[in-house]
This record gives sequence, structure tokens and C-alpha cells, in this order.
Amino acid sequence: MMSSNQPNDQHNQKALLLNSNAFFNKKFIAVLLIILLTVAIVFFLNTKSPYKKIVIEDIHTGDTMWQEEVEKGDWFSHRYIHSVEKSPVEEKFKVDEDWVILTMESWTKSFGAGLPYERKGDVEMKDGYYILRNLNRPVHGGVLRMQPSELFPHSFFFEEQEVVLSEPPYSDTQILIEIQDMTWKDKLMATFG
Repeated sequence: MMSSNQPNDQHNQKALLLNSNAFFNKKFIAVLLIILLTVAIVFFLNTKSPYKKIVIEDIHTGDTMWQEEVEKGDWFSHRYIHSVEKSPVEEKFKVDEDWVILTMESWTKSFGAGLPYERKGDVEMKDGYYILRNLNRPVHGGVLRMQPSELFPHSFFFEEQEVVLSEPPYSDTQILIEIQDMTWKDKLMATFG
């Protein structure tokens, strides 16, 4: 003989089973969405962006010491006191349409050892400087290599920023300056700091 509670029990078991399946389905979908979102973010941050950055890097360790987003047509420069001639030098560079660093200008007070001397581009004399302009000469190997010293002032200039290369951590470190791809992670960090 069937009790009168049996249909109710079966109905409650079916409802409980349906509710537990619904809970399981919602939990499964939530976990799946979190996994997919995580994979998408990791993929997004590790792919190359169309943006580039100018980087000062330690040659030996590959550590980035300074970086900033750069665009085609941007200029940068460095100024230093030449270690042999003891005279000021400024070299100006431009990032061209192919992301190549071009030497554009050289300002010197003499033409001694290790200083620019080629008569290329336009030459003029101004405020005691010999100025070589419109050189449009690609930097050898696409990177500038240098070893700043604490003994003589040496600074790097980009936009409104000055990086004093003759002070730690740059001084007495072999560095390179180059254009690199900027990852989406770099772009987000530059945007949102």
C-alpha cells in the first residue's frame, strides 16, 4: 500500500535534483567564464601592440632601466662632456617612419678624437658650436651603445624628461638605447600607471 506522502516525496526529490542541477550548471558556467576571461587577459597582455617604446637598458643584464612610449617622428638627444676633448657635445636623433633611429644633428665645439667630423648634411657655426644638421644617418645596428661615467655630466632628453646618465644607476653601466615593441601590459601600465 502506498502512503499518501510518497508522491510528495518523489516531487520533493525531483525538485531537489532540479535545483542541485541548476546550481551545478550556474557554478560550472561561472567557473568556465572566469577561466575564459583569464586566458583572454593573459593572451591580450602578452601579444604585441602597435605601440613602440624607447628604452634604456643594461647591456649585460637586459634589465630595462627607463622606458617611455614613442611615436614615429619623435626626437630625443643626449648631452655630455667629451672625456678627451673636455668639450660639450650634443647629439640629436629622430625616430623615422620605419621605427629606425636616425642621427639628425651633432653639436660640438671641436673636432678632436672620437668626435663627429664628416662633412655631411648642413654645417653651420652658432654660439661657438659646429653644428652638423640634416644628417639622416641610421644608427649602426639600430641601437645606441654607451657607458656613461660619473666623472663627466651626461644626460638623455626625451620630450620634457631628462635622465641623468652620469648618476647611478646609469653611471658606470654599459647601456643601450633602442626602440622596442610595447606590449599591451606596457601600454596599460603607461595609461593607468
